[in-house]
Amino acid sequence: MLVFPMRSTTAVDGVMMTTRSVEGELRSRIDALGNVRHRPTGAFDVSRLPGTARILVIPEGTRVSARIRNRYYDRLPDVAIVGPSSRPVALQIDGKAPVEIPLSPLDWSRLTPVVAATVADRILGAADLGITCLDDVADTNKGDLAGRTIARLADAVVARGIAPLDGTTVALIAQLTALIDAGDVDDAATAADHLSTSPHNLRRIALRWFGFPKTLLMRRRFIAALERFQEAGMDFATITNFGYFDASHFLRDANRFLGTTPRRYLRRIDASAHGKSASDRPDYR
Repeated sequence: MLVFPMRSTTAVDGVMMTTRSVEGELRSRIDALGNVRHRPTGAFDVSRLPGTARILVIPEGTRVSARIRNRYYDRLPDVAIVGPSSRPVALQIDGKAPVEIPLSPLDWSRLTPVVAATVADRILGAADLGITCLDDVADTNKGDLAGRTIARLADAVVARGIAPLDGTTVALIAQLTALIDAGDVDDAATAADHLSTSPHNLRRIALRWFGFPKTLLMRRRFIAALERFQEAGMDFATITNFGYFDASHFLRDANRFLGTTPRRYLRRIDASAHGKSASDRPDYR
């Protein structure tokens, strides 16, 4: 299984304003996920760490199954929406790699009227959320699927936004995104103070367009610490740079966001990346 961090960056969570910048930014989001190579011997697995919502466009002839928390999806539709997540999203892919594009909260506001919190830790068909701009985009093997997806999505986000927001709300969404990305704030009260808004309003915005309230800040800190923990050879000394008091503090968040210990999760990912094919491995839950 390949694991790709959901680390927030300007390229992934930035505000999209013009058609040209939108298309370039969508392409950068795809590139930031890394190149997933299809394994000709059979199905392969990809694990996405908890993070923002994303669009998953599945090429014709490819089958994708998914698991998130206790939900299992035997076969995803051609265009699926992975909601904001608080646990890893495990994908089993049999065929060509899908096109995956992370969605920022502002993207969400322009694509669907559905409250993000209602699809947190769930996967639905794009049509179920009223997102029709990608209908039939995966029906042909001709041309660049990623390019077609980007062109249609960029047009929808810029030209046909279904939920125009007032300037104050747009600014708050962008500022909260930047605050999460910076990783300098760990609690909602401090975040509200930084953004000069009330905790109630911040919670409303977080649920409506981000999918979670308090989880957002905790998730960002944990993912950043986990990345450093992995890079440093699983050395617990590195986590103190992210506001963790000790290993127990870090392990509590690992159980919350991974459902297991960080070492067990990372070793499982590493073993599956160098071991048996997806169909031969035991089902880790």
